[in-house]
Amino acid sequence: MTIQAISSVTAPQALPASSGSEPTTERQRELKRAAGELVGAVFFGPMLKAMRNSGLKGKYGHGGRGEEIFSAQLHEVLVKRIGESQNFGINEALYQHFAKQA
Repeated sequence: MTIQAISSVTAPQALPASSGSEPTTERQRELKRAAGELVGAVFFGPMLKAMRNSGLKGKYGHGGRGEEIFSAQLHEVLVKRIGESQNFGINEALYQHFAKQA
């Protein structure tokens, strides 16, 4: 494969969210974002923190001191991205709950 062929390859586009209630107004988008942040912070944040603090670091494949220093920042980014993901039904359930109250 040549360099031109490699550079012409594009990354696959993300599939549209399959949830039945697509946010249409700014308020709905804000509620959807808030639900995602809540799911990320409440469910996935503690899970990643427990993994980070576990003693299951092997002799090989560990990032050393750099990983220990920056893993908390990486986990913050991961929690945010996981929360924004549309693949968790709890995001949609929380969004519907927030939308009813608004």
